[in-house]
Amino acid sequence: MPGHRVGKEHCVAGSRRPSFLKRQKEQKRLARASEKRDARLARKRAQVAEQTESTEQVVPVEPVDSAERADDEATKPIDESPEIN
Repeated sequence: MPGHRVGKEHCVAGSRRPSFLKRQKEQKRLARASEKRDARLARKRAQVAEQTESTEQVVPVEPVDSAERADDEATKPIDESPEIN
C-alpha cells in the first residue's frame, strides 16, 4: 500500500507519536508561555487597580456649603464692595 512503509521511510502523517524528548520540550514551552501569560495579566490587573485608586484619591472632599459660599462671594456686585480712594 502506498504511504505504509516499514522503517524510517514515508509514513502516514500523524500515525506516530512524537518522541519523549520532543514532547517534554513542548510541555516546557507551554509551561513558560502559561507563566508569561499569567504574569502579563497580573501586571495589567495591578495597573488597572492602581489607576482606579489614583482617581478615587483625586475626588475633592469639601462640603457643598463652602463651595456655595465661595460662589456667593465671587458673584457679589461691585457696588457692595468698600470704595478705596
